[in-house]
Formats: sequence, C-alpha cells, structure tokens
Amino acid sequence: MHFLSSAASVIVLGTIVQGAYLKNTNAKYIDARQVQASYDYVIVGGGHSGTVVAARLSENPDVSVLLIEAGPTDADEDFVHIPKNAGGAMGTKYDWSYQSVAMSTVNNRVVTVPAGKVIGGGTVLNGMAFDRGAASDYDAWVDLGNEGRGWNDLLPYFKKHETFTPPEPALAREFNITYDLSAHGTDGPIYASYPRYLNPTLKNWFRGLATLGMPLELDGANGRALNAFWAPNALHPTNMTRSYAKNGYYDPAVKRSNFHVLLNRQVTKLVGSGSPVKITGVEHAAGANEATATVIANKEVIVAAGAIGSPKILQLSGIGPASLLQRHNIPVLVDLPGVGSNYQDHGYLMTFNMLGNAPAAIDDATARQQYFSSKTGPWTNSGPNGFVFAPMSKITTASRAQSLISQINAQTPAQFLRSGTPQAVVDGFAKQKEILAKRLATAEMAGVELVFSGGSIMCSQQHPLSRGYVEISSNNPFAAPTFDLRYVANPLDLDYTVDAIKFSRNVMATAPLQELRPQEFSPGANTNTDDALKTWIKGQISTMFHSCCTNPMQPRALGGVVDSKGLVYGTSNLRVVDASIIPLIPGSHPQATVYAVAEKLADEIKKAAGNPTSSSSSSSSSSSSTTTTTSVPTTTTTTTPPPTTTTTYTPTTTYTPPAPTPTCSVNKWGQCTFKPTPLS
Repeated sequence: MHFLSSAASVIVLGTIVQGAYLKNTNAKYIDARQVQASYDYVIVGGGHSGTVVAARLSENPDVSVLLIEAGPTDADEDFVHIPKNAGGAMGTKYDWSYQSVAMSTVNNRVVTVPAGKVIGGGTVLNGMAFDRGAASDYDAWVDLGNEGRGWNDLLPYFKKHETFTPPEPALAREFNITYDLSAHGTDGPIYASYPRYLNPTLKNWFRGLATLGMPLELDGANGRALNAFWAPNALHPTNMTRSYAKNGYYDPAVKRSNFHVLLNRQVTKLVGSGSPVKITGVEHAAGANEATATVIANKEVIVAAGAIGSPKILQLSGIGPASLLQRHNIPVLVDLPGVGSNYQDHGYLMTFNMLGNAPAAIDDATARQQYFSSKTGPWTNSGPNGFVFAPMSKITTASRAQSLISQINAQTPAQFLRSGTPQAVVDGFAKQKEILAKRLATAEMAGVELVFSGGSIMCSQQHPLSRGYVEISSNNPFAAPTFDLRYVANPLDLDYTVDAIKFSRNVMATAPLQELRPQEFSPGANTNTDDALKTWIKGQISTMFHSCCTNPMQPRALGGVVDSKGLVYGTSNLRVVDASIIPLIPGSHPQATVYAVAEKLADEIKKAAGNPTSSSSSSSSSSSSTTTTTSVPTTTTTTTPPPTTTTTYTPTTTYTPPAPTPTCSVNKWGQCTFKPTPLS
C-alpha cells in the first residue's frame, strides 16, 4: 500500500451518539502518512454538503472515500451547540471570514462574509433556521434547463434528511403554530424541531400582519413558503442543542473503515488532462510554506468548498474564464466564463424600535438556569421561528408591483452587470431575468423576507437582480480571493427594498403592534422619503451569510458551470455539489435546500457508478415528474398539534455547565448573546 508523506494531519475514525452534546472520546487519530495513495472518491471540503455526500457514498463498503477539510472538527463549544449562542462560531478559527473588496455600489464598504472552515461548514456557524423555499423557487431552476430539479423532484430529498418533531402542544396553542406533517421527514439525520420559548411580541406581529391581509400559511415546508408561516430550527428536540452536518452525517459515518478524513489540509489545485478533462489528482498542503502532496481519484473528484471556495479551486486548477486564468499564468484546462460569476446573497437590513410596553423579559441568569436544569426558556431559542416571505403584491399596491415587473422586463441584460461580463454570462442573466419577472409577477414567489422579534425587524432581499463575482487574486492558493457582492447594483433592488421598509412600518402602525408602544430609532422617523431610505439602505445593507450561485447549474451556453447532475462542463469526472451550483437563490434560509441538493447529487453519483441509491425509504420516496408550475396545497392535515414522540436522549456522562460569561456583546432579535471565548 502506498502512503502520503505529510504528518501534519489526521484521519479520524470513530463514532458519536446522534444528537449528543458530548466529546467523541472513542475517536481514533491516525497519522496522515497512513492515508492511501488513491481513493475511489475524493471530496474537497468537509462542510455542509461535503459531509452529506461523503456519508452517503461511504454507505457502500466496496468504495473508498477521502474527505479533505481545511479546518478541524469543532470541540463541542457552547457557542456551537447552545441555540442562544447560535452564530457564536463566526469570527473564530472555524470561520474563513472572507473580506470583500470595497464595494462601489454601497459607498465603498467592505463586508465580512462568514464561511465554515470546520467539519460541518456553515451548519456550525449559522442561526439554525430550517425552512424551505416555495415550490416556484425550485421550478424556476427547471425553467433554466435543469430537468429533474424542480419542487416535486427535490421534495423527497427534503424529507430524506429530516426528522421532524412538532412543537409542544401548549406552545403551539399559545402562538397558533401550524404545520403539515405530510410535508416532513420522519427518520433523517437532521432534527427539525421548535424551541421551548418564543418571544411574546411575535403574537402581536402575527396579529398585525393579519390586519393588513397577510395570510398565515399552514406550513412553508409544503411548497407554500409564502406570506406568513412558522418553521422549525435545526434543533434536537430533547436536549435542545444544534443538529448539524457533523453530528447528523459525519459522526455516524466516520467509523467506517472505507471513509478517511484529512483535516487541516487545504486543497491547492486539481490535476487533470485530456478532452474532456479527467481529474486524476487532488493536490493539498498544510500551509503556504508546507510541502504539497497529491492523492489520486480513481472515479470522481467532488468539490464542496462553498460559494467562495469552490470557484477559487476551479480557477486555480485551470477551469474558469480563460482571460482570468491567463492573467495569473494558469494553464487553461476548460474555458468556462461562468466560474465565479452569478454571485447572489440575501442582502439584509435591520430596523429597530424601542418598545415602551414590552413584555417582561426573563433575566439572563434565570434563562441560563432554565436551560441547564430543564432545557427550557430563552436559551433554547436561536431566533424567531415566525417568518414572512412576501410576494411583491403583498407589500405594495398592485400598480406599483406591476410597474416594478415592467421595469425588470425593460432592462437590457447587461445594463447593470459588471463591465466586461462575458457574453455567455450576460445571456444566462437574460434568461434568469425573464424567469424572475414572470414568477415575481405571480403571488407564488417571494420578493422580501421580514422577521420580527422584540422590536427589531429584519428585512432581506430574496430574489435580487444584482450579481456579484468571485475571482482568484493570484496563482497562490493561499491568497484570499477577490469578490464583490455588488449589492443594489441594479436600482430595482433598492426600489423594492424601500417598499419592504414601508410595509414593515405599516405593520408597526397596526393596533396589535401599537399595544407595544414602539418608537422607531433606526432608520428613524425622519428618514421618510424614498431617496432618504435609499441612502440609508446603501449605508446599512450587509450579508445574510447566504452566499451562493457562483458555479451555476444551467446550460454552458448561458454561462453555466455544471449540468443538472453537478458535472462540470468539459470534464468527465469532476462535480460540484455545494451552494455554488444553485442558479437562482431561493426565497428561504438555504440550510435545508443545500442538504436536499447534496442528498440528490449523492444519489446521482451512486447511479453513475452503478450503485444502488438510498432514496427509496419512507422519507425519500421516488419523486413525480417535474413541471415548471407546481400545484401545492394550502390546507392539509389538522393544525391541532399531536403529542410529541421522540427518542429520549440520555447522556452517557454528566455535563457540568460553565461559569456565567458576563459580557453581553451582540443584540440579536432583542436578546443578549454572550461573546464567545476566543479560540486558540
């Protein structure tokens, strides 16, 4: 057997109790010199999607799988597991903390974009929201030429990765939480459940929405992720801790002898040749001044390094816009102008109101005691579970909505794209623009998201028309990439965001919200003209941490990078399986979508190798044929919460809670979030 020569990294072999907040004391660490010289599948990136695909492929004991991750595994810190501290891993060693260029579209501001540098990736860093887009969001992907990637096709995979637990009956009755059991999975690796505490002001918010005619949908998970609805978190229903890719997929799989993991190693490039290009090797190193090693892929190389990392790796490997590669003296393997294009994110803003009549708050010491003694109280909550994904027609007048759609249609495709955008990418945006105009004109696609709690309102753009980019800055694989989100480069993004802020003010003016005696202090009552609001938006808009779409799944002639099965154009055995392949960002928090896409692509990879898939289980039955317009129910099943039935988790060791952390540094949804202890 051949071995690699680096001693800096480890293979991790072991297991962990599903959903436990315990260290994996059974893990076995083996020196990297014991890594095989070749594997059937080499997966680049052990984040959100990479762990899913690695776990599914290694189900077959006859194939060998190597997962290469630039970061470590987390150490079961409180800021990872406790919902109250969700987001606390941002800015630590588990985060790439990418820095944008000074963005000319928003007053030359620089934005820090978090991205997981840890096993589990973004599922370690995120706010634990666990919702899906509307059916129209995914059927729009079919409109772009991705047959078999619509709502009906993905629904079995949404169910496959999920184990859903309804809210506790008393909480459901108090807040009128409704759900559709038929839309959810029952035996997947990721738990979807509700916290045991919700901010009481959410009741005022939903009542205020109702007075303005905003309907409450039964469940956004059934394809009706529109208007107002309730959604769960990625949350273990018994111990109230984060459910994520590591404890859901990675930990149960890593004990398999055919699954090896190389930690703290950065992939520097992919090695390939031929026409179509066959990728034969994956080069990696522990650091910029460390020796590189190459591992051979017998079957496929699967890239899952995220919306910024994946295009960077392709470009470093000679796959991307020829002009960019030549500028950095990189031999061109495949001229693909779409690599790094089409960058989309949910740009968001926060408006704030002081509440003169807010419900009495639970002090943090009491909340902490509630969490550790009985897994109840505010610390079980990572953020609001009540969402509004509003179609344009619901936040403004019919004539205004029609005017915005007409203006989308009237724009020339290249008008607000980056200067010098390749024609194929322009043509792809022209098709995207046509699809968005058609679907946004209906009430079946959301334009904005609004989330309220404790007087703060988050407003985020759901289907922006602006497009950013990601590019390598040199041929040094350890140099940070250059990227620009280009927020509000298209002025129509500004226009409908102004409408969303006006609508949120209208909600605050309703009688149920006035009971709280709100007083707006940001942007402030004096910021009351469209121009003033646009100025404020440009100074405030930032990332929702939902980066995607930089290796779009659409035809090559339209600037696409991968086909509907994730295969990179011009190659025979290279796939991308992460959020970068999403062509149009869905109106949702992307966590569940990325799980579903990765699950489906894992089945595609198995099929390509002649291996059986696992999509025939009760929670992932075969999908029906795709159509570009999906009919979804508005009412199914009872809204009366049935008794919760889950497997009770019993810790195998006693957990002693840490001493209180007195520093309150981040105001999140009207709550106080502890500042995490810095990591070494």
